[in-house]
Amino acid sequence: MSQMPSSYENSDVQLYQEPDRTSVMAILSMIFGIGGCCFGLTSILAIPLAIFGIIGIKRSNGRTGGMGFAIAGLIVGLLTLALWIGLFFGIGGAMRVGIAQFGSTTENIFADVQGGDYDSVRAAMIPLGSDTTDAELAAFYAAYKADLGEYVGLPSGIGELFTGYGAVGQQIQQYNGRPGYVPMPVRFDSGWVLVIYVMDVNNSQGSQSGSIPPPKLLMLIGSDGTEYTIPPDAGDFASANRPEAELSTDSLPGDSGEEQTPDDENADDSGEEDPEGP
Repeated sequence: MSQMPSSYENSDVQLYQEPDRTSVMAILSMIFGIGGCCFGLTSILAIPLAIFGIIGIKRSNGRTGGMGFAIAGLIVGLLTLALWIGLFFGIGGAMRVGIAQFGSTTENIFADVQGGDYDSVRAAMIPLGSDTTDAELAAFYAAYKADLGEYVGLPSGIGELFTGYGAVGQQIQQYNGRPGYVPMPVRFDSGWVLVIYVMDVNNSQGSQSGSIPPPKLLMLIGSDGTEYTIPPDAGDFASANRPEAELSTDSLPGDSGEEQTPDDENADDSGEEDPEGP
């Protein structure tokens, strides 16, 4: 009796093999990719996890599944990463434009203050600032130089811009929401210092020509909250650069702090003391 040949011999048909497990990297890549919508850094992790997941699945010869998760994680990760990069450079670019506009005026004012060109300082500001006297501007420079050092410059790039705002963020909080207040991080010898460019919101100067209005007040805020202002005492607290005319007479140099009696005044006028009574 002849044996019938099996119809399955030398067949190219391969039976479907169910994967033993799903790739953990593929699952994590999808989770991190979706999480990148809220937390941008997770998008960076999603991309390499998806790539390694795809490679591992292909090398497993069907024993590992999750290719759909890996591809979805890769696509979502790339999209969310591109979104965050666009937002970063978009916001950073807008901040740089603002710093360039307000910062150029601020930089010129500090350069003129440190160079002693007080007329140029007044010309760059509107009342109150333009009414500041030479003595008050000299006191402003002497006060901030003693505590903060010399003015160095504005942030030079987006990275420095975000670093500067991070350094002065605590000082900015108490000035948030005030009309006309423009906070900027500026480098001094001592490090990042908060400078507030204060505009007169009711002043139309500059808006008609398309340029920014000149400041009426310029404030430096030290790390301890000390204010240095043009003009003096125009901020929230008494400025560190109060002119000598506003100091108490008890604190003037050479003052003994003792009150003169009428007899002492008469003695000063006549050059002799009154004789003592019996």
